[in-house]
Amino acid sequence: MVGVANPTDFSTTTSSTKFLIAQFSTGTKNDKLKAFLNYQGGSAPSSSATASVTQVDLVLQAVLSSKFGINYDGTIQSRKVAGTTNSWSSNAIYLNYDPTAKFGLTLRGEYFSDTKNVLGVINTSIFVPTLSANFKVENLTIIPEIRLDNAKDNLFLKNDGTGTKSTASFILAATYKF
Repeated sequence: MVGVANPTDFSTTTSSTKFLIAQFSTGTKNDKLKAFLNYQGGSAPSSSATASVTQVDLVLQAVLSSKFGINYDGTIQSRKVAGTTNSWSSNAIYLNYDPTAKFGLTLRGEYFSDTKNVLGVINTSIFVPTLSANFKVENLTIIPEIRLDNAKDNLFLKNDGTGTKSTASFILAATYKF
């Protein structure tokens, strides 16, 4: 597949600049193994100038049994601004276990690194394990999730305002299929 899109993170833009996007996918006949190679690239406005952006993402999916699957998602994005190129990356592994049609668990371990502050947000690296459950009742799925963020540097704030390298969070989501 090949396409043209607005720059990443812009649902609308006044700029005529567009990104080239592409995907190549393949898999086995029985769909037990699948691979997706994704690309996006082009010029995008940044805070100081126009940035040249190139991102490649690889997704691998394996069905090991009717109850267990494993997925990998790795991406790297390079941005060139004013002659300087820097990049950020992310690697995630998903372990999916569905003992019944009504209940499943997913454990995700993700390592995100932006030590050059390319995205202008964190300037560090983070390891994030997340455990999600899926409770299915007909078309409704209830998803409780616990997440532990562990940064290399003090990225988070405690209640007293001092910095800390880790934090935990819990969310409860629900989806409904029509």
